[in-house]
Amino acid sequence: MKLVDISVYSNEILTEGLGQAEVTEQDAQNALAELYISYTQEQSEMFLVNNVNAVSLTAASVNLQALWSKLKEIFCSIVREDSVFGKIIDFILEAIAQIIPLGVFVKSLVKIIIKYFLQKGIGAVCPV
Repeated sequence: MKLVDISVYSNEILTEGLGQAEVTEQDAQNALAELYISYTQEQSEMFLVNNVNAVSLTAASVNLQALWSKLKEIFCSIVREDSVFGKIIDFILEAIAQIIPLGVFVKSLVKIIIKYFLQKGIGAVCPV
């Protein structure tokens, strides 16, 4: 766990690109769940005693709709319709960081979420 600069990740993602494949909402929800699971597992390893039997989380045990709704709510509260591409990525990263600290940053998963938001567009993700 460490404090991160969102703009560093944003610049890396802009430089690397997002790839060509289409991303479904289910793909993006699963990626967010996997980020959440990575975060909780890292926290468990840091704070639990080695012999404790911790319940393993899976994507099926995460309330995808609640997590997804929270991400969209945060994103939609900070994005503007006239935001430029790079700023939209920053806003997505900021929204994710409010749910899952980006110290646990799995770039491939974050890219899936970003790609979904960008291919759908602000109007579709944040209906008025």
